[in-house]
Amino acid sequence: MAQPVKDQRANHQRLDPETRRAQLVAAAAEVFQGRDPNDVSFEEVADAAGVSRSLVYAYFGDRGGLIAEVYLHHLEHLDTALARALDEGLTDEAQLRRIVRRYLVFARDNEATWGLLNSAGRIQHPAVQQARRARLEAIAAHWEDTTTARFVAQAVIGLLDAGARDWLEYRDRGLERATDLLVGLVWTGLAGLTEQGALVAR
Repeated sequence: MAQPVKDQRANHQRLDPETRRAQLVAAAAEVFQGRDPNDVSFEEVADAAGVSRSLVYAYFGDRGGLIAEVYLHHLEHLDTALARALDEGLTDEAQLRRIVRRYLVFARDNEATWGLLNSAGRIQHPAVQQARRARLEAIAAHWEDTTTARFVAQAVIGLLDAGARDWLEYRDRGLERATDLLVGLVWTGLAGLTEQGALVAR
């Protein structure tokens, strides 16, 4: 007599909570690729991870929680990539060039989910907004007037996001040329504000 086919999700391997959460986030990131995360169902994420839909709900509560986790996952990887670009032995302008270039490379290598990082301002989940504020405040901490610096940091991040989006969409310039243009815009702007005394380094 033929044995009934068992649902693989019913026998999913037991993992510690942090490992399981990381697995679910990775599965969701794969499913999100090239799609609006709001159109992705928990069932699709559960199937990709080989677990039950109820388990996905248990970890993230709702779609907003899941999208927030994937966003934070990508943000952490972006910040790690940018941190690797820093070199205290370089001039400020040379460091900026390394950071901008790494930003563009990260966008290119993660193009399918780049839009999620660009949509931080529209994701109202508290964890996303907290991470976004913390990131801006960390950048602003390099200057004396943190209120002005936060405003400038917001503008610079917006410029880099817009530049990366255009570069990925049109493909009408190479990586080095795109880097040159963005560095020119950012460096000229920051230098001008420094000369005016609007930005004073700590």
